Amino acid sequence: MNKGKWIQAAQDGGFESFEIYEALSKERSLRWFAGEMETFVTSRVTGYALRGIYQGKLVSYATENPDDGQMERILSVMKEQAAAITSEDESFILQPQETECVKSTHQFISPDAGKVKEALAYVEKQLLAFDPRMVQVTHLEWSEEDYYRLITNSFGMHAEDAGRVQVLVAGAAAVSGEEVRDDFLVRTVQDLSDFDLDAFVKKLGDTVIAKFGAAPVASGTYPVILEKDAMTSLFAALSGMFSGEKIGKGLSPLRDKIDTQIFSELVTVIDDPRNTDYVNLMNYDDEGCPTREKTVVERGTFHTILHSAKSAARMGTVSTGNGFKASYASAVDVRPQGCYIVPGTKSLEELEKEMGDGLVITDLAGLHAGIDHVTTDFSLQCSGYLVKNGVRDRSVTLITIAANFLELMKQVRAVGNDLDWNYRNIAAPSILFEGIAVSGE
Repeated sequence: MNKGKWIQAAQDGGFESFEIYEALSKERSLRWFAGEMETFVTSRVTGYALRGIYQGKLVSYATENPDDGQMERILSVMKEQAAAITSEDESFILQPQETECVKSTHQFISPDAGKVKEALAYVEKQLLAFDPRMVQVTHLEWSEEDYYRLITNSFGMHAEDAGRVQVLVAGAAAVSGEEVRDDFLVRTVQDLSDFDLDAFVKKLGDTVIAKFGAAPVASGTYPVILEKDAMTSLFAALSGMFSGEKIGKGLSPLRDKIDTQIFSELVTVIDDPRNTDYVNLMNYDDEGCPTREKTVVERGTFHTILHSAKSAARMGTVSTGNGFKASYASAVDVRPQGCYIVPGTKSLEELEKEMGDGLVITDLAGLHAGIDHVTTDFSLQCSGYLVKNGVRDRSVTLITIAANFLELMKQVRAVGNDLDWNYRNIAAPSILFEGIAVSGE
């Protein structure tokens, strides 16, 4: 694709401005099952999203094959789109902005396929030998991806980001009598030769075996710790409340809540796509706007609405660098990126001791169906374990917790220190709450 030729042709054809968004993804995955390689897949996909402003309307076209010979036809199709657009929203192709880019501190070293096979075979063998009750490794996979984004436009923008991520995924199942328990574990791996496979096996094995004997608890209101994985899942599911797009449309509970206390004073929320602890570090959003660190909630008070260029214009402000796409072909939306609850000072064990008697929730289910994103009411099936006198007692399953997230976040007793980014875009540490309604026996 001759990008300069496309941009010039668009301008000659009456486009006020024009943008070419290029996204490259190279992936390799190796799946292992029952002592042998089940699949070995490599892929390389380059996608292009063309955006232009024609007669004041923002139009777009996505393709994986922007052949220069198709240029006239594609630009004509984009012009035709403009006639069908009725929205009066102001449209933008951004001017380039100066910024000092940050480099990721994650140094991913790609292993050869032979080393990956050795590692997967070892993990499978060790998991099956971990405990006599372990009967199957249900899933075992190595996956890696290189990604690259480049935004070029008629204003001279050249905004690019690149990165890499490698992930080890394993699932295991165990049987004791009529009980069947399973779980899975996902970990990013920078260098497979230095990665502690035995610790990985022990973490997954302990989690599966600890689920035996799980049973509900009596219904009631309990002090609850949402362990970091469960807390991250719930926080991520509701993080759209900070979106200027949703706030502007009245679809967020935070409408008219700026500079108002919405959480406990123990809670601070940061959005920082440039955080070097975050694997998918991004110096630009998908509109080419430089990203930056924002304090969204400071000691419980809501300070910053997250914006794309479009949502910012609606509210008379500027983009915060949060205009992101779900894929190259998707429209830009407002998305938190590198967003996290600032960790406290106490370990999970210290939170359990402070709680005394109560529940630790480790897994939440039904996040897509069990949450009202406008009111933040939720009712979710979950599992975890009972704590008595500050010590883990037994596993718990088949219970449901229900609360309003905004009210719950005002009842924080302590925030843990166990923030773990792993492969996530949004993260939270374990948090101890005064009480949550539990439906059980």
